[in-house]
Amino acid sequence: MNIEIVNTGSELMLGRVLNTHQQWLCRQLADMGWVVSRQVAVDDTAEAIAAAVSEALRRADLVITTGGLGPTSDDRTRAVIASLLGVKLRQDEAVLARIQGYFTARKRPMVESTRVQALVPEGATVLLNQHGTAPGLVMQVN
Repeated sequence: MNIEIVNTGSELMLGRVLNTHQQWLCRQLADMGWVVSRQVAVDDTAEAIAAAVSEALRRADLVITTGGLGPTSDDRTRAVIASLLGVKLRQDEAVLARIQGYFTARKRPMVESTRVQALVPEGATVLLNQHGTAPGLVMQVN
């Protein structure tokens, strides 16, 4: 199986953040006998994300994206992928419940804008991190 990972985030391009998602995903996949053939990091612009994901979709059997799934205005990955694939974003109730649980456990109010993290492209499988938010999406494209 040809697997590619697209990591999004200007912070990765500036060297300010270590890309632990890529390392963890590659290790987990390798432990299951699958090797990632290519991984790329791009900035947070819609154009860069669209180009990288489109290119990966042409080559790979499985494309995993990380980053750009948070609650801020520069988190564009979910919308770009939905647009590329011609699908709508839908609220994933399980993800929303985990996000709410994260805030409840810490006795902190959840800012309403955080709900956007539970929006995923139709057909996507969400890969959750330890906080219950989505560090990655996996989609099967026919």
